[in-house]
Formats: sequence, structure tokens, C-alpha cells
Amino acid sequence: MYKSSLILVVCLLAVLSSMAQNSMRTNLSTFDVVPLNMESFYNGSDLKGGFTNGHFYFRNNFDTTWKVWSGFSVSNTTDTLTSDFTNEYSSITGKGINGTSNYAVCFGSGLVIPEKKESLTGFYITNSTYSYTTILKGGAFSKKFGGVSGNDKDWFRLKIINYNKGFKTDSLLFYLADFQNDDNSKDYIVKNWEWVDLSKFVSTDSLYFTFEGSDFGQFGLNTPAYAVIDDFNAVSPSDLNMMPGLGFDAANFFTNGEVWNGQNDSSGGFVYGKCYFENRYNTQWDAWSGWAVSKSKDTSLTGLDAQYSAITAKGAAFKFGTDSGYAVSYGRSVIRLPYKKGGWPITYFRFAITNNTFAFKSMKYGDAFGKKFGGILGTDPDYLKLYIIGYDDKNNPIDTIGNDEMMDEMALADFRMNRMFLNKNWTYFIGAGFKKNIVRMEFQLESTDMGTFGMNTPEYFCLDNLFEYPVESVNHQSSLSLKVYPNPANSYILADVQNAESFEIIDLNGKQVIENLNPESNRIDISQLNSGIYCLKLKASGKAYFARFIKKD
Repeated sequence: MYKSSLILVVCLLAVLSSMAQNSMRTNLSTFDVVPLNMESFYNGSDLKGGFTNGHFYFRNNFDTTWKVWSGFSVSNTTDTLTSDFTNEYSSITGKGINGTSNYAVCFGSGLVIPEKKESLTGFYITNSTYSYTTILKGGAFSKKFGGVSGNDKDWFRLKIINYNKGFKTDSLLFYLADFQNDDNSKDYIVKNWEWVDLSKFVSTDSLYFTFEGSDFGQFGLNTPAYAVIDDFNAVSPSDLNMMPGLGFDAANFFTNGEVWNGQNDSSGGFVYGKCYFENRYNTQWDAWSGWAVSKSKDTSLTGLDAQYSAITAKGAAFKFGTDSGYAVSYGRSVIRLPYKKGGWPITYFRFAITNNTFAFKSMKYGDAFGKKFGGILGTDPDYLKLYIIGYDDKNNPIDTIGNDEMMDEMALADFRMNRMFLNKNWTYFIGAGFKKNIVRMEFQLESTDMGTFGMNTPEYFCLDNLFEYPVESVNHQSSLSLKVYPNPANSYILADVQNAESFEIIDLNGKQVIENLNPESNRIDISQLNSGIYCLKLKASGKAYFARFIKKD
């Protein structure tokens, strides 16, 4: 039977030593599941008084007489140029965190109420286009900060007051613009996403937002009192010195049964291992897409009843967990990395995948919508393969893993050239990552069985043990493809890179089976290996190279 293996490894930093840090939580407000049309906003005109996202309630006040609002709105407008009141809903960044579309806008004053009293991490903040351009240039009612000479000691800040058990306990100030320094070169107006740390608030049952500034008139603050926020209660940047392994076994995934699929949850995803897994649940159709988490062992079901089951009947056992839980992907699935300006250098990474039971049975036997792979004679060149698109912080797709020449490396099923491969085991994929820094990864499936409305093959697969592989970093060392020959081989392989400094060979379970820290040549003895598929990682001139090879008897 044909088996494939590519190693994909997320190299963000070192591996965490404890699985305890991998707790799932859905109390993060990304605002992305608030329904908006393109270039639009929600401002409370429905008179609901606010909205809930990520287990936080954001209060809103809408005046039906004057058609004005205060508190919190949600927007995806992208105008970074228009400098008057007509552009009150835009962020000066033109987008949300990590290139996402939605973000929240606070005007006047606002109240945030957690679903339950808790300690908070913080959130990201920037100026609205209206506030930023007014501070920079001045407006009909507001002064240009610094004045004509540039020496005026102007400032504009957000004040956040913490309440615990109904009593004010503490507050903090965040300057959105500060021209108070004697050295004018140090004057600034916030134009990027900056972190507001709420961790000093020991416990919170509500937060009150208000604005203060030096440009103050008869009717209050002259500077437009707006701020834009995103990823409320996100992972703190101070916690990004290491990234954990992601085996989906944490007990708090499964407090309400064997599956978490976003039902009865306003969050739109979950944080796990500091990454954010997007999920969308449609209450009207009782359907979900993105990521779910399961520990179902039942492979006897068929059709949609089997959508939460891995064909293996369990997760992939490995260093970072047991074999109970795993993630299920349906449709377009996104993993957002923690916010980092410029993105992350994902030079290589690793994870395990297998078929979902629904998809496996559809491909094996056929069903009402999907064909039996291989057709009646078993000779139809069908395939189902995974590929991953990396996006930069400007929301541009910059690289794809699994396309073109690597097409067969990430196959969940492959009947081309009579291979008759239908994956029913956990397969580890290990190899070079993205060529440029990324902020998020989109997982997509491609099938030969296509119809009028898209894929006929059920668009599911299962993922486990997405984790960091420990490596020494040489200026974010590059990861390159490597050719080895002969391949398949039974006694030795030759690498096409000379002067190797070290190499290691890893099996499909991620176990190192051979290591040589000082090789004498590029000829590698594999005669003692069992037959199967392996990955070679070779270092030369400070760079890491990867290749897949097959050991045959």
C-alpha cells in the first residue's frame, strides 16, 4: 500500500516542557464572527444595547433621534485616508490583527462585561483614522497636536477603570498620542497595533473605557474620542518566548461530552497552545465549519453522523499527549499564530493527519454525493490531498505547502498510477515550512471528485500533534529541500549537499532513529533500518535541509 509522508514543523521557538500550558479557552473576542457585509459596520441601530463575542458583552448606546451611537461598534471598513466624521468606523491600520477584517471601535465611553468574573490578559489597540488624522493635521473643532511650533505639550489617552464586585479597584492609562516630551522627535501618534496589559487587574467583573486629552473645550474633549481594539483577552506578547506542542487531549475540551464544535458559543474559535483555531457555528442550520475537537472512538457511523470521528478511532499518541483527543477540520480551516509585527518565521514544522470517518467511507464505498475512489475498476486516478497556504501580516498569500511537485506528499487518498492508497492511519508530515514570515495558515482540501457546488468528497480531515520540533536557530535558519538517491534504497542513500555538518533520520512517528553529528561524507548507511518511509534532516553551512526517502528490503 502506498504511504506518503512530508514533515511539517512549526518552528516558532522552544518546546514547552509541560502539557498543562495547553488549556483550551474560548474567552477571546476577535470580533470576526459578528456578521458584517464588506466595508460596513454594526453600530447598535438594532437597539439591542450591545453584542456578545468571546464570552464578553460589549455595551452600546444608540440614539434613535439623532442617529448617533456610543460605546462599542464592530467594523471592517478600510479607509485610512478620509479625515472627518464620515469615517468614524475605520482603523488607521486598515484592517484587524493579523490581517483579519473585523475589529471593534470604542467611542465616547464603553463598558465591557465578562460572562463571569475573571482575570484578563489584555488587548490590542490602535487609533481610528478619524482620530489619527485629526491629531496629525487638526480639524474643524480640534487642534493639530504640537501646535504651529510643534512644541505644545499635547496628549490623548484611553483610561480603563477596573471594577470588581461592583467597586472600582484600579485603573490604567494608555496614550494614543503623546507630544509631552521636550525632545519633539519622541512625539508620537499610535499607528500600529499596540498591546494594553490588563494583567495587573487581579479580578474583573467589568471594565469602563473613557477618554482624556489636552485639547479640551466648552463641550468636553475636542479630539475625536475614538479607539480601535482587537483580540480582547488575547495571548500576551510577554508569553511568546516559547510555543507548546499541540496534542488535543486537554480535559477542558470535553466538559460537555465527546465533541466541541462551537455550538452555543459566541467566540468563533478557541485558543490552544497560544494559537487561535477559527470556528464558525451556524445556529440557523445547526452546522459548523473550521475546527472542532473530538475524542470519538466510534467508526461504525456513516454520513454526517460520522463527521466527528477519526477513522483510526483515536488520536495520534506522541510526546505531547495521549491518544484520546484530536482536531477535526471541515471546509476552510484557519490557524492564526499569536500576533507579532511582521509575522513568524515558520521555517519547518510537523503534524499528524488521518482521514475523517465520513470522508473515508465515502471514498471507499461511494455515497449519495461522492464517488467511490478508483471507480468500478479501481483505475480512476482519484485523489484527496491537503495543502496549506501561509499569509503575511498584510493578508497576502505568500506561500503554499503541498501544491505542484509536492502534490502527492500530503495525500489522504491517492489512486493515481494504481497506487490504491486510502489513509486509515495517523501519518506524520515533516519538512520545510514557508519561505517568508506568516501570521496564519489556511488548511484546504482538494479532490478530483468535483461537482456543480464544489467538492463531492466530504471536505473533512483530522489533525493531531501540531507541535514545535526542537532545533537550534541560526538567524532563523532557512529550511531547504534536499534530494537523495537512490530512492527507494536498501543499503545507503547519497545526499546532494556536500560538507554535511550533521544529520538525523526520523521515522513516521517522529522518533529519531539515526543521528550523526560529524559525518565524513554525504553517503548515509541505512541498512539497519526497517522498511518504511523516513525523513532525513541534514545540516550544512548553517542551513537545514529535508528530504523524504523510502527504505526497502
